[in-house]
Amino acid sequence: MMRCHLLRGANPIECDVPLEDALNAPEGMQLWVDVQDPQPEDLKVLLERFHFHKLAVEDCSVPQRRSKYERYATHGFVVINALDRTTESDPLDLVAVCMFIRPRLVVTVRPKQVRALEHVLLRLQEDPDTGVAVTERLLHSIIDAVVDEFLPLLDTYEEELADLQSRVGQPGTAVSDRLVTIRRELLVIRRIILPHIEVVRRLTDPDTVDISPEIRLYFRDVLDHAMIVNDTDTLLLEVVNGALQLHSNVINERLNEIMKFLTIVSTLLLPWTVISGIFGMNFDVIPIAHQKFGFYTAVFLMLSCAASLLWYFRRRGWIRLREV
Repeated sequence: MMRCHLLRGANPIECDVPLEDALNAPEGMQLWVDVQDPQPEDLKVLLERFHFHKLAVEDCSVPQRRSKYERYATHGFVVINALDRTTESDPLDLVAVCMFIRPRLVVTVRPKQVRALEHVLLRLQEDPDTGVAVTERLLHSIIDAVVDEFLPLLDTYEEELADLQSRVGQPGTAVSDRLVTIRRELLVIRRIILPHIEVVRRLTDPDTVDISPEIRLYFRDVLDHAMIVNDTDTLLLEVVNGALQLHSNVINERLNEIMKFLTIVSTLLLPWTVISGIFGMNFDVIPIAHQKFGFYTAVFLMLSCAASLLWYFRRRGWIRLREV
Protein backbone atom coordinates (compact mmCIF):
# COMPACT_ATOMS: atom_id res chain seq x y z
CA MET A 1 0.00 0.00 0.00
CA MET A 2 1.45 3.32 -1.07
CA ARG A 3 0.43 6.60 0.58
CA CYS A 4 1.61 10.05 -0.49
CA HIS A 5 1.72 13.04 1.88
CA LEU A 6 2.50 16.63 0.93
CA LEU A 7 4.33 18.74 3.49
CA ARG A 8 3.81 22.48 3.24
CA GLY A 9 6.14 23.82 5.92
CA ALA A 10 4.05 25.46 8.65
CA ASN A 11 0.80 24.67 6.82
CA PRO A 12 -1.22 21.53 7.58
CA ILE A 13 0.06 18.34 5.99
CA GLU A 14 -1.99 17.04 3.05
CA CYS A 15 -2.39 13.26 3.42
CA ASP A 16 -3.23 10.52 0.93
CA VAL A 17 -2.60 12.57 -2.18
CA PRO A 18 -2.75 10.65 -5.51
CA LEU A 19 0.71 9.76 -6.76
CA GLU A 20 0.43 11.77 -9.98
CA ASP A 21 -0.73 14.88 -8.11
CA ALA A 22 2.07 14.43 -5.60
CA LEU A 23 4.70 14.15 -8.32
CA ASN A 24 3.36 17.32 -9.96
CA ALA A 25 3.23 19.28 -6.71
CA PRO A 26 4.31 22.94 -6.90
CA GLU A 27 7.90 23.94 -6.19
CA GLY A 28 8.65 24.15 -2.49
CA MET A 29 6.40 21.26 -1.50
CA GLN A 30 8.01 18.32 0.29
CA LEU A 31 6.77 14.82 -0.59
CA TRP A 32 6.63 11.88 1.79
CA VAL A 33 5.77 8.56 0.15
CA ASP A 34 5.07 5.80 2.66
CA VAL A 35 4.93 2.22 1.38
CA GLN A 36 3.63 -0.46 3.74
CA ASP A 37 3.86 -4.15 2.83
CA PRO A 38 5.43 -3.41 -0.58
CA GLN A 39 4.12 -5.39 -3.52
CA PRO A 40 5.97 -5.94 -6.83
CA GLU A 41 4.07 -3.08 -8.44
CA ASP A 42 5.14 -0.75 -5.62
CA LEU A 43 8.78 -1.69 -6.08
CA LYS A 44 8.37 -1.14 -9.82
CA VAL A 45 7.19 2.41 -9.11
CA LEU A 46 10.30 3.02 -7.02
CA LEU A 47 12.46 1.86 -9.91
CA GLU A 48 10.69 3.47 -12.84
CA ARG A 49 9.06 6.61 -11.44
CA PHE A 50 11.53 7.60 -8.75
CA HIS A 51 14.61 6.08 -10.43
CA PHE A 52 16.10 4.66 -7.25
CA HIS A 53 19.05 2.32 -7.47
CA LYS A 54 18.19 -1.32 -8.14
CA LEU A 55 20.26 -2.63 -5.23
CA ALA A 56 18.50 -0.32 -2.79
CA VAL A 57 15.07 -1.36 -4.08
CA GLU A 58 16.05 -5.01 -3.75
CA ASP A 59 16.94 -4.38 -0.10
CA CYS A 60 13.36 -3.23 0.46
CA SER A 61 12.02 -6.63 -0.61
CA VAL A 62 14.07 -8.73 1.83
CA PRO A 63 14.30 -8.47 5.63
CA GLN A 64 17.18 -6.26 6.77
CA ARG A 65 18.75 -7.22 10.09
CA ARG A 66 21.26 -4.38 10.33
CA SER A 67 20.86 -0.62 10.13
CA LYS A 68 22.98 1.10 7.50
CA TYR A 69 23.44 4.19 5.34
CA GLU A 70 24.38 4.05 1.67
CA ARG A 71 25.01 6.88 -0.73
CA TYR A 72 24.09 6.45 -4.40
CA ALA A 73 24.55 8.90 -7.26
CA THR A 74 21.14 10.59 -7.01
CA HIS A 75 19.88 9.72 -3.55
CA GLY A 76 20.72 8.47 -0.08
CA PHE A 77 19.46 5.18 1.33
CA VAL A 78 18.97 4.51 5.04
CA VAL A 79 17.87 1.31 6.79
CA ILE A 80 16.86 1.66 10.42
CA ASN A 81 15.46 -1.15 12.60
CA ALA A 82 12.47 -0.07 14.68
CA LEU A 83 10.83 -1.87 17.57
CA ASP A 84 7.50 -3.47 16.78
CA ARG A 85 5.43 -2.27 19.76
CA THR A 86 2.11 -3.44 18.31
CA THR A 87 2.38 -6.78 20.15
CA GLU A 88 3.46 -7.57 23.70
CA SER A 89 4.55 -11.16 23.01
CA ASP A 90 8.07 -10.18 21.95
CA PRO A 91 9.30 -6.74 23.09
CA LEU A 92 12.28 -6.99 20.73
CA ASP A 93 10.49 -7.87 17.53
CA LEU A 94 12.06 -5.65 14.87
CA VAL A 95 10.74 -3.99 11.73
CA ALA A 96 13.24 -2.75 9.13
CA VAL A 97 12.31 0.70 7.81
CA CYS A 98 14.01 1.52 4.50
CA MET A 99 14.22 5.21 3.59
CA PHE A 100 15.19 6.93 0.36
CA ILE A 101 16.09 10.60 0.56
CA ARG A 102 16.77 13.28 -2.00
CA PRO A 103 15.75 16.94 -2.29
CA ARG A 104 12.00 17.43 -1.70
CA LEU A 105 11.41 13.66 -1.39
CA VAL A 106 11.47 11.02 1.35
CA VAL A 107 10.24 7.48 0.65
CA THR A 108 9.77 5.04 3.53
CA VAL A 109 9.28 1.33 2.92
CA ARG A 110 8.26 -1.03 5.72
CA PRO A 111 6.78 -4.54 5.81
CA LYS A 112 4.11 -3.65 8.38
CA GLN A 113 2.90 -0.92 10.67
CA VAL A 114 5.54 0.89 12.72
CA ARG A 115 4.30 2.88 15.68
CA ALA A 116 7.15 5.39 15.48
CA LEU A 117 6.15 6.39 11.93
CA GLU A 118 2.51 6.66 12.91
CA HIS A 119 3.51 9.01 15.73
CA VAL A 120 5.48 11.18 13.30
CA LEU A 121 2.51 11.44 10.93
CA LEU A 122 0.12 12.19 13.80
CA ARG A 123 2.44 14.88 15.14
CA LEU A 124 2.66 16.52 11.72
CA GLN A 125 -1.14 16.52 11.45
CA GLU A 126 -1.68 17.98 14.92
CA ASP A 127 1.11 20.56 14.97
CA PRO A 128 2.53 21.50 11.57
CA ASP A 129 4.90 24.02 13.20
CA THR A 130 6.91 21.10 14.58
CA GLY A 131 6.94 19.56 11.15
CA VAL A 132 9.51 19.80 8.43
CA ALA A 133 10.48 22.51 6.03
CA VAL A 134 12.99 20.24 4.32
CA THR A 135 13.09 16.51 3.76
CA GLU A 136 16.12 16.09 6.06
CA ARG A 137 13.95 17.20 8.98
CA LEU A 138 11.44 14.49 8.12
CA LEU A 139 14.25 11.94 8.06
CA HIS A 140 15.40 13.27 11.42
CA SER A 141 11.90 13.01 12.88
CA ILE A 142 11.56 9.38 11.81
CA ILE A 143 14.97 8.27 13.10
CA ASP A 144 14.48 10.23 16.31
CA ALA A 145 11.13 8.53 16.93
CA VAL A 146 12.65 5.10 16.26
CA VAL A 147 15.54 5.68 18.70
CA ASP A 148 13.26 7.11 21.40
CA GLU A 149 11.21 3.88 21.33
CA PHE A 150 14.08 2.15 23.16
CA LEU A 151 14.01 4.44 26.21
CA PRO A 152 10.62 3.31 27.67
CA LEU A 153 11.67 -0.31 27.13
CA LEU A 154 14.89 0.23 29.09
CA ASP A 155 12.89 1.98 31.84
CA THR A 156 10.73 -1.14 32.09
CA TYR A 157 13.81 -3.33 32.43
CA GLU A 158 15.21 -1.01 35.10
CA GLU A 159 12.04 -1.24 37.20
CA GLU A 160 11.92 -5.02 36.84
CA LEU A 161 15.59 -5.35 37.81
CA ALA A 162 14.96 -3.32 40.97
CA ASP A 163 12.28 -5.84 41.93
CA LEU A 164 14.43 -8.84 41.01
CA GLN A 165 17.36 -7.54 43.06
CA SER A 166 15.15 -7.53 46.16
CA ARG A 167 14.38 -11.22 45.53
CA VAL A 168 17.94 -12.37 44.80
CA GLY A 169 18.79 -15.58 46.64
CA GLN A 170 15.23 -16.81 46.98
CA PRO A 171 14.78 -20.56 46.49
CA GLY A 172 13.78 -21.71 43.03
CA THR A 173 14.93 -20.73 39.56
CA ALA A 174 12.37 -18.02 38.70
CA VAL A 175 14.68 -15.11 39.60
CA SER A 176 17.75 -16.50 37.85
CA ASP A 177 15.78 -17.52 34.77
CA ARG A 178 14.30 -14.03 34.41
CA LEU A 179 17.70 -12.41 34.94
CA VAL A 180 19.18 -14.57 32.18
CA THR A 181 16.28 -13.62 29.87
CA ILE A 182 16.74 -9.90 30.55
CA ARG A 183 20.47 -10.22 29.97
CA ARG A 184 19.86 -11.84 26.60
CA GLU A 185 17.39 -9.12 25.60
CA LEU A 186 19.76 -6.36 26.68
CA LEU A 187 22.47 -7.89 24.51
CA VAL A 188 20.01 -7.85 21.60
CA ILE A 189 19.33 -4.14 22.23
CA ARG A 190 23.07 -3.47 22.16
CA ARG A 191 23.35 -5.32 18.87
CA ILE A 192 20.53 -3.15 17.49
CA ILE A 193 21.58 0.25 18.80
CA LEU A 194 25.26 0.14 17.84
CA PRO A 195 24.47 0.18 14.07
CA HIS A 196 21.96 2.97 14.79
CA ILE A 197 24.77 5.02 16.31
CA GLU A 198 26.95 4.41 13.28
CA VAL A 199 24.17 5.46 10.89
CA VAL A 200 23.40 8.68 12.78
CA ARG A 201 27.12 9.45 13.11
CA ARG A 202 27.50 9.18 9.35
CA LEU A 203 24.51 11.49 8.87
CA THR A 204 26.23 14.10 11.06
CA ASP A 205 29.43 13.85 9.00
CA PRO A 206 30.16 17.12 7.17
CA ASP A 207 30.90 15.10 4.03
CA THR A 208 27.32 13.76 3.91
CA VAL A 209 25.71 15.60 1.02
CA ASP A 210 22.17 14.44 1.89
CA ILE A 211 22.09 16.51 5.08
CA SER A 212 22.49 20.27 5.10
CA PRO A 213 24.69 21.90 7.77
CA GLU A 214 21.63 23.47 9.45
CA ILE A 215 20.02 20.05 9.98
CA ARG A 216 23.11 18.23 11.25
CA LEU A 217 22.47 19.82 14.65
CA TYR A 218 19.23 17.85 14.89
CA PHE A 219 20.99 14.61 14.03
CA ARG A 220 23.60 15.30 16.71
CA ASP A 221 20.69 15.40 19.16
CA VAL A 222 19.53 11.99 17.88
CA LEU A 223 23.10 10.73 18.24
CA ASP A 224 23.04 11.88 21.86
CA HIS A 225 19.79 9.95 22.44
CA ALA A 226 21.26 6.83 20.84
CA MET A 227 24.35 7.11 23.05
CA ILE A 228 22.08 7.41 26.10
CA VAL A 229 20.31 4.21 25.04
CA ASN A 230 23.65 2.45 24.63
CA ASP A 231 25.01 3.72 27.97
CA THR A 232 21.81 2.77 29.79
CA ASP A 233 21.86 -0.66 28.20
CA THR A 234 25.49 -1.16 29.28
CA LEU A 235 24.68 -0.07 32.83
CA LEU A 236 21.70 -2.44 33.03
CA LEU A 237 23.87 -5.27 31.72
CA GLU A 238 26.30 -4.62 34.57
CA VAL A 239 23.39 -4.66 37.03
CA VAL A 240 22.14 -7.97 35.63
CA ASN A 241 25.60 -9.54 35.73
CA GLY A 242 26.05 -8.35 39.32
CA ALA A 243 22.63 -9.69 40.32
CA LEU A 244 23.38 -13.05 38.69
CA GLN A 245 26.73 -13.24 40.49
CA LEU A 246 25.13 -12.28 43.81
CA HIS A 247 22.33 -14.79 43.29
CA SER A 248 24.87 -17.51 42.55
CA ASN A 249 26.94 -16.58 45.62
CA VAL A 250 23.92 -16.63 47.93
CA ILE A 251 22.74 -19.99 46.61
CA ASN A 252 26.25 -21.46 46.89
CA GLU A 253 26.62 -20.11 50.43
CA ARG A 254 23.36 -21.72 51.45
CA LEU A 255 24.40 -24.96 49.80
CA ASN A 256 27.70 -24.85 51.66
CA GLU A 257 25.89 -24.32 54.96
CA ILE A 258 23.67 -27.30 54.24
CA MET A 259 26.64 -29.47 53.30
CA LYS A 260 28.48 -28.32 56.43
CA PHE A 261 25.53 -29.25 58.63
CA LEU A 262 25.16 -32.65 56.98
CA THR A 263 28.90 -33.27 57.37
CA ILE A 264 28.71 -32.47 61.07
CA VAL A 265 25.76 -34.81 61.55
CA SER A 266 27.51 -37.58 59.60
CA THR A 267 30.70 -37.14 61.65
CA LEU A 268 28.81 -37.24 64.94
CA LEU A 269 27.00 -40.40 63.90
CA LEU A 270 30.22 -42.12 62.81
CA PRO A 271 31.29 -43.25 66.35
CA TRP A 272 27.77 -44.49 67.00
CA THR A 273 27.98 -46.59 63.88
CA VAL A 274 31.40 -47.99 64.85
CA ILE A 275 30.40 -48.82 68.44
CA SER A 276 27.09 -50.39 67.45
CA GLY A 277 28.91 -52.36 64.77
CA ILE A 278 31.45 -53.69 67.28
CA PHE A 279 28.81 -54.84 69.75
CA GLY A 280 26.77 -56.28 66.91
CA MET A 281 29.48 -58.68 65.73
CA ASN A 282 28.78 -62.40 65.85
CA PHE A 283 31.34 -63.45 68.44
CA ASP A 284 30.61 -65.54 71.51
CA VAL A 285 32.72 -63.40 73.83
CA ILE A 286 32.39 -59.58 73.59
CA PRO A 287 33.43 -57.51 76.62
CA ILE A 288 30.45 -56.10 78.60
CA ALA A 289 28.10 -57.30 75.86
CA HIS A 290 26.22 -59.57 78.26
CA GLN A 291 26.64 -57.43 81.37
CA LYS A 292 23.72 -55.82 83.19
CA PHE A 293 24.80 -52.30 82.23
CA GLY A 294 26.31 -53.16 78.83
CA PHE A 295 23.68 -51.25 76.82
CA TYR A 296 24.02 -48.13 78.94
CA THR A 297 27.79 -48.36 78.71
CA ALA A 298 27.59 -48.45 74.88
CA VAL A 299 25.21 -45.47 74.79
CA PHE A 300 27.51 -43.55 77.16
CA LEU A 301 30.45 -44.25 74.85
CA MET A 302 28.47 -43.02 71.85
CA LEU A 303 27.44 -39.77 73.56
CA SER A 304 30.93 -39.23 74.93
CA CYS A 305 32.49 -39.60 71.48
CA ALA A 306 29.93 -37.21 69.95
CA ALA A 307 30.52 -34.64 72.72
CA SER A 308 34.29 -34.96 72.31
CA LEU A 309 34.01 -34.38 68.58
CA LEU A 310 31.82 -31.31 69.13
CA TRP A 311 34.36 -29.91 71.61
CA TYR A 312 37.19 -30.56 69.17
CA PHE A 313 35.35 -28.93 66.24
CA ARG A 314 34.53 -25.89 68.33
CA ARG A 315 38.12 -25.58 69.64
CA ARG A 316 39.45 -25.65 66.09
CA GLY A 317 36.90 -22.98 65.09
CA TRP A 318 35.19 -25.19 62.51
CA ILE A 319 31.71 -24.71 64.02
CA ARG A 320 29.89 -22.41 66.39
CA LEU A 321 27.42 -23.52 69.04
CA ARG A 322 24.49 -21.76 67.31
CA GLU A 323 25.20 -23.83 64.18
CA VAL A 324 24.89 -27.04 66.18
